Amino acid sequence: MAERNRNRLSEDLFGNLGSLLDAIATAESETTEWAADARVHFLRNYTTEFTDPYIKYHLIRDGIRVEIGHGGYDTVAQELLDPQSGLLTQAPDVIVLSLLIEYLDPEVAETSWTADKTIARVDEYVGYVMDRTQSLLVVNTLLPPIDSLISGEAMVGAEAEIERLNAHLRELESAAAGRIFVSEFDEHFRESGGPAALDRRLWVSSQAPFRYTFLNRYARDIAYSVRLLKGRARKCLVLDCDNTIWGGVIGEDGIGGIVLDDQDPPGSHFFEFQQAAVALGEQGVMLALCSKNNEDDVWRVLEEHPHCPLDRSHLVGWRINWQNKAANLASLAGELNIGLESFVFVDDSPQERALIGEMLPEVLVLGVPDDLSAYPAILTKDKLFDTTARSKEDRQRTTMYQDEARRKQDQFRFADLTEYLSSLATVMRVFEVDDASKSRVAQLTQKTNQFNLTTRRYSLADVEEYAAGPDSAVFAMSVCDRYGDMGLTGVLIACRDGDTARVDTLLLSCRVLGRQLEFAFVDQCLRVLNQRWGDPTWKADYLPTRKNMQVEDFWDRVGFSVVASTGDGKQYTLESALSITDYSRIITAELVTD
Repeated sequence: MAERNRNRLSEDLFGNLGSLLDAIATAESETTEWAADARVHFLRNYTTEFTDPYIKYHLIRDGIRVEIGHGGYDTVAQELLDPQSGLLTQAPDVIVLSLLIEYLDPEVAETSWTADKTIARVDEYVGYVMDRTQSLLVVNTLLPPIDSLISGEAMVGAEAEIERLNAHLRELESAAAGRIFVSEFDEHFRESGGPAALDRRLWVSSQAPFRYTFLNRYARDIAYSVRLLKGRARKCLVLDCDNTIWGGVIGEDGIGGIVLDDQDPPGSHFFEFQQAAVALGEQGVMLALCSKNNEDDVWRVLEEHPHCPLDRSHLVGWRINWQNKAANLASLAGELNIGLESFVFVDDSPQERALIGEMLPEVLVLGVPDDLSAYPAILTKDKLFDTTARSKEDRQRTTMYQDEARRKQDQFRFADLTEYLSSLATVMRVFEVDDASKSRVAQLTQKTNQFNLTTRRYSLADVEEYAAGPDSAVFAMSVCDRYGDMGLTGVLIACRDGDTARVDTLLLSCRVLGRQLEFAFVDQCLRVLNQRWGDPTWKADYLPTRKNMQVEDFWDRVGFSVVASTGDGKQYTLESALSITDYSRIITAELVTD
């Protein structure tokens, strides 16, 4: 029931803060098990508390319970420098540096003002966060003074300098990809109606200048960073067909009668929606169809309609039949080996959406808006699919899943699993992380859930620190076989303390499971580290989550012994050599040590 209530949260509540707060309180009170908990802390120089319900709204739908704290007014440096401050003692997942320029630099209204001093102060704040915490940082671009925005007073000189400051913030984001996120206040201000985004009364009484239209956009950015850190980004977009990716019913209207056009509305809105879906696919989001239809009719549109951007090559799977859509989505999840919580499903039918909400509450369900001009934006406005970096694996994900479908089809030609695995001619390449692979490694720690022994989430900066340390190492695994390249799909992070070494992280992407690669990977990594670190005593952990039960006994299977077991997990030690069966018949392991 709790997950269903989370799905029923609606942006229709945004116009009434009391109703929104009541709905959030109900969802929180009725959920006993959450996918993750997160802590967000605001460092600010104005009133930011009104952002809280919108942040909670966006995270509750992903099963994330968030605790939000707010520092004192304009006490950023003090909180970051005081080791006893609430900020540093609570170690938040995300720090939000929320600033208005008139409080950051009161001289902004002077004719000769430049941004130099403000840039230096922002750099100081950002440096403190980066040096003294492991938190992700969300920092906003700066707006002209609120009073000038309310009055419409032009500040030509200052506005040019503010834009220089904002360009500097974007450079910081680029230089620390995956650790710093910029919330585009200037863009949010325009999209929220300019001056209509401001509340003059609350600005005067409480230094709280923004209305809910603006606050919601800001909250999306903050929720995005939390979602990434907690591995809750959605992975697969599943689309209905009739009245969803085109207007009309193909079985009744025919290919010439459906509404789909690259120029004129309403057909252009469906065209632009398809373009948005294809763009997501090119960024690594899996695309699939789930439609009650005749399959030949659907393929005819995708292959022959002159204004259909989506085609079969973009899809990782489909269920086009007359069966129950909930069963079809569950079947797709099994085929793709991902959880239902990775799905976003778009359908025009309220009845079908209600069915999915009731039967598969983990799936995020979106409808076709009455105002079709808003339709293309529904896929991107909440940043449901975004990841911290775009890797080669992201760009090739559709091809990889299509290759996997061919592997599964060929599997039925073999009576023996070992014979089938041998036929794949699998080559595993093991190497220590480098500049080309570190972003992908960080990405995998942030989103891998099933084969993940500890589910520790690491930023790019964290991975770089582990890779550079004399007493730590980060190994990666890439895999290919006769069907194609599956890319970087495994990570092992280890640390040493004297004569003891610990496997901090071991994970594999779900698409390479069931091929004994996990055993070969651990074997190769520990061989290297035993030689480098002088045969240390090895320790390892299993930390249970709702999704990683399949690896509960992994360390037992490779020869580690349990030394402690509680509800919070199991601790292991390796008392003798690894007990790994010979995998050379089915896997060629290539160890790259340079």
